[in-house]
Amino acid sequence: MTVNELMEQIRGEMTGDLRKDLEHLSERASELRGEENAEELLEAIANHAYEMMPEDQREKFTEETFVRGKRMDMVFHEALALVNNGKLQEAEELLADISEKIAKYYENAKPKLFSFRNPFEYHMYRYYYPNDTEFTRAPFDFAHYLQLYGYVLLDNKKLAEADAALERAIRFNPVSADVRFEMAELCKLQRNRKKLLAVNQDTLRLCTSADRIARVLANMGFYCYFVGDFYEAAVFYYDSLRFQGSKAVEFELQDVLRHMKTYGQKFAPPTKGQTLDVYQKYGLQPPPNSDLVNLAVALANSAQEYGKPELQGLFTRVAFDLTNDPHFKEELDRIDRLTQEE
Repeated sequence: MTVNELMEQIRGEMTGDLRKDLEHLSERASELRGEENAEELLEAIANHAYEMMPEDQREKFTEETFVRGKRMDMVFHEALALVNNGKLQEAEELLADISEKIAKYYENAKPKLFSFRNPFEYHMYRYYYPNDTEFTRAPFDFAHYLQLYGYVLLDNKKLAEADAALERAIRFNPVSADVRFEMAELCKLQRNRKKLLAVNQDTLRLCTSADRIARVLANMGFYCYFVGDFYEAAVFYYDSLRFQGSKAVEFELQDVLRHMKTYGQKFAPPTKGQTLDVYQKYGLQPPPNSDLVNLAVALANSAQEYGKPELQGLFTRVAFDLTNDPHFKEELDRIDRLTQEE
């Protein structure tokens, strides 16, 4: 989608009710995060929203969302570019300013604010916390901003500050697996075995793709190796490779097998029952999470019923990413053909 096409759509969707129109723009922005040219599309939406505001609201918006004279999301992308170029100290300074702004205006907002990255994350939260209905959408992806801040602090060896930033990121998106991966890396550096296990347990139930599942299982392999449970470490590394191939994980598995051999232990590919026993030992349900698969299928069916092929495609993609079931791939192909014909 081009910016001109998007703006033509948006102008036709405006109602004249400023509050409703701004909420609608926020929803459209969330839907477009996965587009190839998402950055320019989101920039166009943000500029349009800013132009719609009365002068007094613009001043308030500027005070609450601008950092160093620029909109917060623009400064974040500058920080991200610095990270990608290895300039972590400069990135930390920008992200610290963003963090302060978030803490000042959004941390204790009523109702509380969440920054779910897509509609499925919203429905995951509603599924896991059905009694919590008093929340609204954050104006920017604060969870992502604080996650990057935590990553930079971690890399800059400021572990306590990194922990605080990542805990805040999780509060803005309680169903994000990605934030928890940074927390797992922090636990490894801190040699915090108890928290690493808890983080892995939390993360696995939130994984919506095979690569995320594989990463949690590799982290469980690290945990088991760290506590001296070499057989269990081998099982987790082995299962991680089943979900996604990785040279690094293969190396870790071979290292564990060498240690087992030193202690006279042997390892053969585990049976399904043996694998299940290892998962149960650490309070884990074998992936993929059937609850999330069923949720994705139900949401895809609902989206089809209401004639929303983009959402149907999103939810079907989640089901496919979790299961690799060819039926879901066929559905995705059908939805793609349908949307291209429109």
